[in-house]
Amino acid sequence: MGNIIIATLFFLAGCSSQPEFTLDYDASYNFAGLETYRWYDDVYPSQLADYRQYNASDKRVRFFVDRELQKKSFKEVATGKADFLINYHIAKEERVKIDNFARYPSAGMHGGVGVGTYGTAVSVGYSSGPSVKTYKEGTVVLDVIDSASGNVVWRNIVEGRLPKSLSSNEKDAMAAKLSKEMMLDFPPG
Repeated sequence: MGNIIIATLFFLAGCSSQPEFTLDYDASYNFAGLETYRWYDDVYPSQLADYRQYNASDKRVRFFVDRELQKKSFKEVATGKADFLINYHIAKEERVKIDNFARYPSAGMHGGVGVGTYGTAVSVGYSSGPSVKTYKEGTVVLDVIDSASGNVVWRNIVEGRLPKSLSSNEKDAMAAKLSKEMMLDFPPG
């Protein structure tokens, strides 16, 4: 997946419609004890982690999520065991929207007759058929993983329609906004 696609996916704000957020967490987990974190990719190398480290999108994701965590007094550690790990996943999917105006199932001539108090009317119309539009929808999943157990203890998912294109400055602005919104309720309570 190219740099631009990943960046666009992560920064869903700028969508035609407002992005939808879905937050879930383990209510029995003690979030109060968390102080330090590391990025999952730095602890568990993988082919995806290798790919991410060389693209600007990963740097952008990390920069803005790190900034939000540090505002909340969490400290990133470069080595050793941290209290929790941060991981993210980005996906996009092409969607199709079909608007079937006036419920005409197909293109062509359509007509109707109406009878009422004031007389009878005949109407004839033409339908070009349903309107079909394709667009891209993106999903970002941000996980907090307990280092000791390896369990996901907090997850925020955002989904929304992707913009056609964004400049580098727009990507940064959207990344800042989306990171802030995604991390708003972390830690819970």
